[in-house]
Amino acid sequence: MLDYASDLVKQNDNFVAKVDAMEKSVDNAMNGWKGDAAAAASERAIAHKLHGNHLATTIVGIADQYNIYGVSLGGTRDALLRILDIEMKGSGMTVDDDGNVTAPKVPTGVDGSNSASGALTQQVLDGQASGYQTRIKNLLTQFGDGETAAAKAISSDLQALGDYEKKPDGAPVRSDVQAILDGKSQLPADPKKLHDFWETLTPAEKDALYEKDQYIGNRDGLPSVDRDHYNREKLDDELTRAQNGDPAVADKLPDLLAIQKTLKDNPDAMLMLMDTQSGKLAHAAVAVGNPDTAANVSVNSPGLNGNVRDSLGSMVTENRAVKNLAESTLNKLNPDDPKLGQKVVPIAWIGADLPQGDIGKLNQDVDGTTATGYKDVINDTMARAGAPKLASFYDGVRASHDDGSVHLTAVGHSYGSVMTGLALQQSGHQPVDDLVVYGSPGLDLPYKHAWWPVSGDQQVGNLHVPDGHRYEMTGGSDAVANLPRFGDNPKTLPGFTHLETGPHTTPDGVHRGGAYEHADYPRTTDVDGKPQLRTSGWNTAMIVAGLPNEVVKK
Repeated sequence: MLDYASDLVKQNDNFVAKVDAMEKSVDNAMNGWKGDAAAAASERAIAHKLHGNHLATTIVGIADQYNIYGVSLGGTRDALLRILDIEMKGSGMTVDDDGNVTAPKVPTGVDGSNSASGALTQQVLDGQASGYQTRIKNLLTQFGDGETAAAKAISSDLQALGDYEKKPDGAPVRSDVQAILDGKSQLPADPKKLHDFWETLTPAEKDALYEKDQYIGNRDGLPSVDRDHYNREKLDDELTRAQNGDPAVADKLPDLLAIQKTLKDNPDAMLMLMDTQSGKLAHAAVAVGNPDTAANVSVNSPGLNGNVRDSLGSMVTENRAVKNLAESTLNKLNPDDPKLGQKVVPIAWIGADLPQGDIGKLNQDVDGTTATGYKDVINDTMARAGAPKLASFYDGVRASHDDGSVHLTAVGHSYGSVMTGLALQQSGHQPVDDLVVYGSPGLDLPYKHAWWPVSGDQQVGNLHVPDGHRYEMTGGSDAVANLPRFGDNPKTLPGFTHLETGPHTTPDGVHRGGAYEHADYPRTTDVDGKPQLRTSGWNTAMIVAGLPNEVVKK
């Protein structure tokens, strides 16, 4: 089901691309064609575009149903197989297709010898068989109920698809949706409430809301497939306008091209955020896979000079290396480990403006860009402005996850760790499960005694991440981390686990390079012509995968 959903999304993307090509062809024709006939043709083309959107959105919804129930049924299937292939292995018990379990018969002597002990052993085996049978039948019932629910949901969406083929305009939107379109009401701001409301909408209603707010794909709480769908629509629109010199987006063309290239280079990626208007810089977030169906998700926030045009592609490449290493380790776990085979989806999040400038060349600054960046990086104004957006993004990941059991890790580098620390302190937001910071100049935590700050005296509890789930890495030559600006370096704070950054042979038997300088932590080193994560990368991958026992501590 998950593979089918992935393929369906790819086919749908091809369909959307052809609809967009049709629209562009009509736009080009309109450049030299005027009059009533031209106006009629343009109006009809717009109608066809909307009809195509209705079909595409319906197909996205069908793919989402396959994702939702694929995860749920897969979990039930795995639980069944653990009983059959692991717990009952070698027991001699048999199971029929209905889940009835039969214990092996204990042999007795011809003369009836050992009858008492044999009967007792038989009684024990029958009891074990009964226990297995109860669990297996419950899981089979659960699986059957899941199949029924999946069939109902998918059939409903298929019916909607058929309806749009017959009546492309679809049914009129509901009154509460019309109120939003008329500006009399608003979409829920809370990610969970928005997700619940969004799930009740028809494809035509979703498309109508997109026409009103073409940045709707950035709303935290929407299913990831819908975020990706609408953000790609908006990306295509802005690329066309930027390439044609539209002053509203022309200066963001390098950012838009970087997003386009990153998606092309990573066919399984999802565009979770695409915004050229709300900040001075462009913003984007790209997931390596579908975070709604993965057991383990991380949100990675970069630091100084993090920007879409220069950083997004390399961040996604680094995240893919983390994903590959984490999933490879998960695939090698013992057969009875419940985490065996789990998926990992890291998200590169550049969802707020970050300081820019070569601080090392401050004295050579000509246009003032670096001086401005220096002023930005030594205060927390940008971090405080971005923190609520990051906190909301965390909530959105949880709200849209298909079964709500996601293991979520916040990862922050440099100035991004300051923003991460502030995001985790936001009141009313769900905490993450684990926190990893490296090269951190501090987490901007308040001191317990503001009148006399003492090292290690900061209110770590404000992060809402429990002891044993907070991790930090500090390279020996990292001047930024070793001269903290925003409170104490996390290595001095209670409840943080200090992870190795130097060269080390990790538990997988691979000798990895060390991270010394401020930018080294997420980067790979070249080993025999292949990129390999450093010790710091191994540690990040293990925390993101939910395997804390595999990290290398200092």
